[in-house]
Amino acid sequence: MFLFFAVIAGALVLAVVVGGDVRRLSQIRVKHLELLIGAFGLKLVVALLGTAHSELAVNIARPLNVVGAVLLLAVVWFNRRIPGALLFGAGLVLNLAAIVSFGGRMPVVLPSGMDPFSARLAALRNGLDPLHVLLPQPYGPWFIGDIFSIPSLVGRSSLVSIGDILMASGIVWLIVQCSRRVPSTSHAVDRPAVVLKRSAK
Repeated sequence: MFLFFAVIAGALVLAVVVGGDVRRLSQIRVKHLELLIGAFGLKLVVALLGTAHSELAVNIARPLNVVGAVLLLAVVWFNRRIPGALLFGAGLVLNLAAIVSFGGRMPVVLPSGMDPFSARLAALRNGLDPLHVLLPQPYGPWFIGDIFSIPSLVGRSSLVSIGDILMASGIVWLIVQCSRRVPSTSHAVDRPAVVLKRSAK
């Protein structure tokens, strides 16, 4: 989650650097906003279930992970004309495929150098993480799971998937593209009027 906030912040800075106006982002109109709210609502429920640290909570969260991803994918489909939406959707499809393949949770393969006995990985190691499942060894479509380690500014590394990278790229493309200035069409409108006046003479 921190990674996506960092991506959004970086994309906003990039948009300003290339001459965009981030205030134009307020002009984006999202269709079926209720589906988006539902997807984030389920995400919040799963996060709350994760605080229970129980097997029952994990079993409840698994189908919610799938339903939440499907709702978000529906939002992407209805808004596919928005810049970056298809790229975001491609990443979401990969993540959804990984989640479904591993029983409702994103598979995780720890890269070399990451301590599997870290305190912050305790829930993952014990199988009580509602969002992720740790693979003792790669099997199945593990390569579309969380396998890449990206360092963060707070000293912790984040594990991401190919799908996460595509989704982040889609967010960057949306912010940069939608913040760019719309070319003025005033000259294109005025020119035919001049031609008409000349032809009238």
